[in-house]
Amino acid sequence: MILRRNDLAGVDDRIAERALAQRRAQRREMAESAWCGRRFTHPRLPAQYDDLGYLVVEICVCVRPADHEHGCFCGHGIERFVYRVDKDGREHYATRPLETRP
Repeated sequence: MILRRNDLAGVDDRIAERALAQRRAQRREMAESAWCGRRFTHPRLPAQYDDLGYLVVEICVCVRPADHEHGCFCGHGIERFVYRVDKDGREHYATRPLETRP
């Protein structure tokens, strides 16, 4: 009499394990390359004014990875620093041109 074991892994189990491992690797890779995406406004440089005399501003998205610790910055080279957060969660920030580091 041959005893059957219920814990044997078949081909379908190996395929499922490989697919799950591949999916986890893809999600990990996507999470590492995710961008912050926080939007902020800053004056257009050099300063430009519209027909009514108002300062023209840019609305940009942060291009740093999502896990960054410091202020955001955009593709125009403008940094965003939060200087106060209200009790309701609203952030007050200042913007300035990105410092060039030697």
